[in-house]
Amino acid sequence: MSMGVGLRIGSVVSTAVVASNDPGSPDPVVIVRDTVLHMCPDGTAILGGSAPHMIGDTHTVSGFLPRVGDPAGVAVGDGSRYRAEDLVAGAMRCLLRECEPLPDHGGRTGGAPDIMATYPTRWDSAAVAALRDALDYADMSYLSLVSDAEAAAAWFESEIAERPGQLVGIYHVDDTGSTVALIRSGVEAGKAFRFSSGGSPTAQIATALGAFGWLPSNLDAVVVTGDGLIARDSAAVHGFAATIGEKFDVRCVVGPGPEQTSALGAAIRAAGFNPTTHKVTPIGLPPSYDVTEVIDAVVGEPVPSTSATPNRPATRGQNPASAAAVGASARASGGTAVATPPEPRAVAQSGEESDNASRASWLVAAAVGLALVLVAIVFVLFVL
Repeated sequence: MSMGVGLRIGSVVSTAVVASNDPGSPDPVVIVRDTVLHMCPDGTAILGGSAPHMIGDTHTVSGFLPRVGDPAGVAVGDGSRYRAEDLVAGAMRCLLRECEPLPDHGGRTGGAPDIMATYPTRWDSAAVAALRDALDYADMSYLSLVSDAEAAAAWFESEIAERPGQLVGIYHVDDTGSTVALIRSGVEAGKAFRFSSGGSPTAQIATALGAFGWLPSNLDAVVVTGDGLIARDSAAVHGFAATIGEKFDVRCVVGPGPEQTSALGAAIRAAGFNPTTHKVTPIGLPPSYDVTEVIDAVVGEPVPSTSATPNRPATRGQNPASAAAVGASARASGGTAVATPPEPRAVAQSGEESDNASRASWLVAAAVGLALVLVAIVFVLFVL
């Protein structure tokens, strides 16, 4: 049996999927959590739900996904700053702990199941590299990355497509706009196109096609996905799909959940699916987004940290601690607590902070110089 794990950190909810591509295997297991990290005083992190009741301050952070790659980091709690990519890696670690225990076999090479995580298709190479660095720093180098669009296309080609190598358009809508990507044989055809909110989905897709000299008639299918609050508006998302399908006379589908499709596709890819040579052997569908509950954690007693050194987030201008976990983890009801790494990660100071630091250094140097002058005068007057 070949198994794979897919992860997706979304702006509002995060998803983990465990799936097998063997005929007759159980339907995929889907775990959904709010994209909220609780940084506990004992050095653990919990994904989703309400903040736990613990001795000391627990700092809660959300909205960090769009900040990946920002050298200023993300302010948490009392002003401590964390790298956004480390927070994303920490959220992925928490999701993985929800999938345990995983078998020690079933992977493509015969060992443990492979794990693949998605990132927003609109990200540039610097943001992807920042996330890759954060995962490596957190001892998660075994985790592979794939864009949301490529993962969504893998879901379509595994479950629905009649033949390999099709040209599939991925229309992704979120609360600030939309992203159009064209996938051919499982790989993005050049850079994705980002549009601000308010435009026509058909015009946006036509623009992306025209950039490569293609026409809407060249499309084999379009998959509509979503993220954020708009993804919870089922009528709006299905309305986009209906408009695209009617205007272009092309098959247009909405995945098993606008925010879950990419995680499911990542699990399919991790299980060994090859979009260029595939056979139509569907792995089954998880519950749709409409019936999949976003689970709020009900956190019980504090979970003791398994880290030898407690996490000490640095104050603004100092080295901030990474939220990506290393080492063993502990489970909490409805959420996962994992130990944070003891080694801090640097975040660049803001311009104002740098100016203050430079000013302070200049004042110190001036004071030292003045003291030396006074010592020299006293020496001349009273010694010589």
